[in-house]
Amino acid sequence: MSQESLRVAVLGLHNHYHIYPMAHYIAQGAVPGLKWAGVYDERTGQAQRFAEQYGLTRAYSSKEELFADPEVDAVLVMSDTGAHEEDVLACAAHGKPILLDKPISITVAQAERMVKAAEEANVPFMMAYLIRYLPPYVKARRLIEQGVIGRPLTMKISIRCPLGFITDSPDTKEPGWYVDPKRGGYGGFNDHGIHYTDIMRYLLGSEPTSVFGQVAKLKHRELEVDDYGVCVVNMDGGEIVTIESTWHAPGWYAPATSQEECLIVGTEGEIHIHYQKSPQMEVSGVGIDGREYYDWQGDDRYEICYKECLAEFAEVVRGARTVTVGGSDGLKALRVIEGAYRSSESGRIVQLG
Repeated sequence: MSQESLRVAVLGLHNHYHIYPMAHYIAQGAVPGLKWAGVYDERTGQAQRFAEQYGLTRAYSSKEELFADPEVDAVLVMSDTGAHEEDVLACAAHGKPILLDKPISITVAQAERMVKAAEEANVPFMMAYLIRYLPPYVKARRLIEQGVIGRPLTMKISIRCPLGFITDSPDTKEPGWYVDPKRGGYGGFNDHGIHYTDIMRYLLGSEPTSVFGQVAKLKHRELEVDDYGVCVVNMDGGEIVTIESTWHAPGWYAPATSQEECLIVGTEGEIHIHYQKSPQMEVSGVGIDGREYYDWQGDDRYEICYKECLAEFAEVVRGARTVTVGGSDGLKALRVIEGAYRSSESGRIVQLG
C-alpha cells in the first residue's frame, strides 16, 4: 500500500477529546500519506459539521455504508465504550485495520472477544494510548532503560479533573455517555485510570500481578458511576504502583492546569513528570549532578501525541512496522481496572492472572 493511498474513516465522534485533535493533523497534511475517507456518527448533524470542519468528503448515513465504501483502508474507532465490541468486530469482519480509543471495552470478556476476532481475521488492532507518545514519558522510559534511576521501586500517577470538563461533545456541557453505565461502563476512576494501567507497563517493563482498589462517589453523588478511585498494584518486577483518577476537582480547573503527575522512584534516583507545568520533568540519578530539568514547548508540549499515534498507525497499516500497543495491551490495562472495581466491592486484594 502506497503512502498516497491510505484513507481512514472515523467511526463515532464520542471521544471528541482525541478525534478532533487527530482530525486537525490529518486535515493539515501533517501525517504523510494519511487522508480522509469519511465519518459516521448517529448524531448526523455533528457528523456533518465534523466533515465540513476537517475536509471529509462524506458523512455516512450508517455504519453499513461506511464499511461498504471501497475507499476505506482503515478505521479510527472513536465511539462510546459500550459500542466498542460491536464496532471492532465489524472492522475485523470487513478486514479493516483498527485504531481504537481507550478503554478497549466495558468488560474483560468483551475485550477478549475483540482481540480474538482481530487475530483470527489477521487485522491490525492498535490502541490509541496517547500518553505513550508524550515526550516526557518517552524520555522517562529511555532513562529507566539506561539505568539512570537504578532499579525502579515505586511509581505513583494521578490526576484531579473536574466533572465539568467531561462533556459528550464539543458543543455541549453535559457529560452524556461518560456517566451512563451502559455506554461508559465505569466513571471517574476508569476515565484516566485506564491510561495509567497501560503507562505503568510501558514505563516499568513489568506486568501487574494483583490490585487493591477503593472506588467511590465522593462529590457527585447524583451520578450512577463513581467520581473517584485509587488503587495499589503489585508488579511482577517487584514494583508497587499507586494510581489515582478523579472527577472531583474544583470546577474552575482547566485541562492545562489539572493536577496530573507521575513519580517513579528507583534505587539510584527519581523521575518526576508534571507535563502541565514547567519544567515538565525533573530527574535525579546516576551521572547527574543534583537534578536535570526538561521542558517542551509548542505542539511538542502535548498535542504531538495525536500526530505521533496516527503516524505509527499509518506505518502499521502499510506493513512498515508491527503494532507496539495493541488490543492485547488494552485487555491487560482493563484487567487491572476491572480488578480494582472488584476489589473495591469485596474489600480484598484481587489476583490478576
